[in-house]
Amino acid sequence: MGIISLEKANNLLWLGRYSERVYTTIRMFFIQYDKMIDDEEDEYSEFCHKLNIPVIYESNDDFINRYLYDKDNPDSVFSNLLRAYDNAIVLRDEIGTETMAYLQLCLSTMEKTMDLDAPLMEMQNVLDMLLAFWACADDYIVDPETRNLIKTGKSIERIDLYLRLGTSEGALLSEYQKLCGRIARSGIEYREIALVRFSYLLQCEREDHPETDMETIRRRMISVLETLVGF
Repeated sequence: MGIISLEKANNLLWLGRYSERVYTTIRMFFIQYDKMIDDEEDEYSEFCHKLNIPVIYESNDDFINRYLYDKDNPDSVFSNLLRAYDNAIVLRDEIGTETMAYLQLCLSTMEKTMDLDAPLMEMQNVLDMLLAFWACADDYIVDPETRNLIKTGKSIERIDLYLRLGTSEGALLSEYQKLCGRIARSGIEYREIALVRFSYLLQCEREDHPETDMETIRRRMISVLETLVGF
């Protein structure tokens, strides 16, 4: 795939995936937080089941603290942000220090919110930094394949999370269309049949097989998405 090594391509793809995972899970966490304020004690359990992560939390407060900040919890927002930053360090020459700096600012902002009683306002700054990171990547990364590999990882992760969290079919179709354009321009080897199969499940499966429920179709789409890229 051109002059980008498979190792660097993998790093770029996962930089996109981890940064998107942080962004979307924080946004969904805001919604979950509101539910926990008004609802029963174990409201977070459904959120964990949707994301296919273990329910290891003992209370709403424990969930809020450990899901957001526990670096020893591989499913926490902070752990995923650290993984994104680790990939960015390896890719410093490819993405540039200006782009990487926004992920460093994300980490610093999250660390500052750890001891706050009401961290959600500051967490919005993390989202803003991630948006700035992606904008900077668009502006400063010269190589189009490098940019599109990050965006491909971003699209794959967003679709995966949207499927798990039950986002509308219209939003899924929009992200699928973005993914098709980005992966075609990324220079990466991928399974075109997986994109075709995903499109069928998204747009035709319910019409051809009305007895199949949407939850089953979404699980099938997640399985197909996992086969799209071979590393």
